[in-house]
Amino acid sequence: MGAKDINIDNTPLSEKIALTIRNNIIKGIIKPGERLVEPKLSEMLGISRTPIREALRLLEMEGFIEIIPRRGAVVTTLTDKDIDDIFVIKMKLEPLASKLAVPHIDKHDLEKMRDLVKKMDTGSSKAVSQMINWNYDFHRIFIYKCGNERLIKMLEGLQQQFKRATVYSFSIDGRTQEVRDEHNELLEAFEKGDESLVEKVVEKHVYNGWQFIKKQYGVSQS
Repeated sequence: MGAKDINIDNTPLSEKIALTIRNNIIKGIIKPGERLVEPKLSEMLGISRTPIREALRLLEMEGFIEIIPRRGAVVTTLTDKDIDDIFVIKMKLEPLASKLAVPHIDKHDLEKMRDLVKKMDTGSSKAVSQMINWNYDFHRIFIYKCGNERLIKMLEGLQQQFKRATVYSFSIDGRTQEVRDEHNELLEAFEKGDESLVEKVVEKHVYNGWQFIKKQYGVSQS
């Protein structure tokens, strides 16, 4: 991880740092239990400790790290309960967002969703981070079109944690194709403008992902 990994744009420096660290946690480059030491990060990135401290606070709010007195920032472990807690909320909120989004989805949105589905169809389970990002972008389209800012903020915070668990969906053969098929089904429902069908497809999609990931963690299905 270095300064060259952070793109130059209008995004605050602290958010760029958080993005770099977050992606490395999701990819498994930075392991659960690993310490993130401010002076070391400052030296590696060639920047002051202030934006690094702000980035770590942001990651703590998202649940990726825990800041422990006298130990500093430590990468958290995603537990079985964490997965259940995330998906219980996601099962309720994301289908609602998709239903609310139907009247606001336009041709441009459908085209972007169609493009992402095509990318996932031609993608490989070996390119886990790429598949995760395409999946994330697909969901963000309808979440951001739901027209409810509070719901958007709640799901956006949840999505970052969800990406950690999603690694299992795209790194093990079997679920990757199912995700592609479910995205195609959801795209067709949006194209029809059927609110009830969209809500049902998203609910099934989230539930299937939940049960698959639980199996990978050795938790029996509910």
